[in-house]
Amino acid sequence: MSIRIIIIFLLLMISVNSAVIELNQSDSKISLLEQSSIYIDENSTLTFQEIQTKPFQKYNSDYLHLGMTKATAWIKFSLKNNSTEPIDRYITLNNPLHDTVELYIKQKDGRYSKQIQGMIHVELYEKNNLLYPTFKVHFNVAETKEFYYKAHSLSSANFFKLFLKDTTELYKDEFSYQLVEALFFGAMFALILYNIFIFIFTRELSYFYYIVFISITTINYASYSAMIYYIIQDQTLLNIDAYLGLYYLSIANIFALLFIDKILHIERYKYLHKINLGLIYGSILLMVVSIIKEDLFELSMYYLLICMFYILLLILFAFYKKTSSAKYILAGWIVSINGIFALALHQYRIFNPINVFPYFYETSTFLEAILFSVALAAKLNKTTELENSLKRNVLLTKELHHRIKNNMQFIILMYRLKLANQTNEKIDEKLKEIESAIQAISKTHEILYNQKNLDIIDTKLYFENLVLELQHSFTNKNIEIKMDINTILDTQQTIYCGIILNELITNAIKYAFKEDIGIISITLCKKENKHLFVINDNGIGFNYETKQNDSFGLVFIKAIVESELKGNISFESINGTSIKIQF
Repeated sequence: MSIRIIIIFLLLMISVNSAVIELNQSDSKISLLEQSSIYIDENSTLTFQEIQTKPFQKYNSDYLHLGMTKATAWIKFSLKNNSTEPIDRYITLNNPLHDTVELYIKQKDGRYSKQIQGMIHVELYEKNNLLYPTFKVHFNVAETKEFYYKAHSLSSANFFKLFLKDTTELYKDEFSYQLVEALFFGAMFALILYNIFIFIFTRELSYFYYIVFISITTINYASYSAMIYYIIQDQTLLNIDAYLGLYYLSIANIFALLFIDKILHIERYKYLHKINLGLIYGSILLMVVSIIKEDLFELSMYYLLICMFYILLLILFAFYKKTSSAKYILAGWIVSINGIFALALHQYRIFNPINVFPYFYETSTFLEAILFSVALAAKLNKTTELENSLKRNVLLTKELHHRIKNNMQFIILMYRLKLANQTNEKIDEKLKEIESAIQAISKTHEILYNQKNLDIIDTKLYFENLVLELQHSFTNKNIEIKMDINTILDTQQTIYCGIILNELITNAIKYAFKEDIGIISITLCKKENKHLFVINDNGIGFNYETKQNDSFGLVFIKAIVESELKGNISFESINGTSIKIQF
């Protein structure tokens, strides 16, 4: 009984190993896998001589998928020319990403010749611009040839279909593949250029992050689809590129996080922003560690998936908060996740949309890029509207300052006309003081009207103009005024300091100098987050204790310092007068 089983087993082995695929002149495309026998070298350690001694098994499918593995697939088949003429055919594998593809052909003397292709072996000129690994074989009339086909890949999943094609069928399939990829890359390149031009004109950081993200994604797919052959033709660089997938994905992940953080204004939410930064630093750390330690691909994939889901949660949160552009970003990211998941499932031998529609990933990536570009365009429109609104507000504010200045001049004119017939020396003196105070405020609005920044006034210029006006009012006085201004104030502080300066200098010019000769020095600086405003003169001085209740000017200045500037004021009369204001 046992002898009979052994004989049956040997006959089955002979039938498996001796199966011959017959080839006719009219056969333009033949699927080889389901008519072949296979052997899987799980650890990729066996030599070709050792493989020939192994038991190959009949394979009943036209598609082989080993997933992300270091295993090597060996396919054994024989082809016989049944036609009456010699035939040239091409053995081609429909996955351009394999690191190593080898074809062993049995010669008449029993030895095997060997040909090698694959991403880390074949330069562009050797492939005749074909992206699929392809071997040309010649058959004489009635000739039978035995083949061993080796497919191995560490840089990508090991999956493929194996065909025998004539020249027409070979270039038709290759052209279809390259046309779709070329259209995809052309569209992506156009989107990249579009966003680059917008970034140049707007200097909006979210555009920069998106440009880097979409560029790295495109480069990664150029490598994945083997279109990188048309960009890089140096074999050494191609060998390096074959193992850069992890780094491409990590860099794309970093800039996706930066892009989402910026366009959705996540920095407004402190803890979410910190998580974003943490995930970015994690990606950088993963890249650094992967240089030292190998076999981190699966760990990296899990980390990237976590980041993708976190980004989805961020977008949903922004959508809930009614953040501008969130709906476009949400739609784009959902499309992107579908494409990436389909690709990941495809790598791990799980049924996915790519099994039905081979260009599902390319389509989803392009749609994502379109939706993200629409989101950026919507943000640009919003930014343009805000800029136009801001310009209108600036013009209106400037006009307001101009009208205030004119109104103040009108008030001065009105008082002059009303008191023209009733003035005496005392009334005229008080009127000049009022005019001077109004001019101090008016000068502020005049400067604001003539400058671009309405939040901060040029304090030094303002003080110089104010002092010049005061000197013109007292042309009979020989008073030198020195200024040392080393800081700037906001508009409101400048107005109050202008009123104080006007009052103090007017009083000094009128009362401090007996011979109408003297020096007044004005200092403004900032020390320890406090402004120090000092007015000194070398006049006769005065007693603040006796004057403070009788002088409206001193009471007025003290009130401004304490209630409006939230500061304090001190008076000192030694060899003149020194008034220090700190706020």
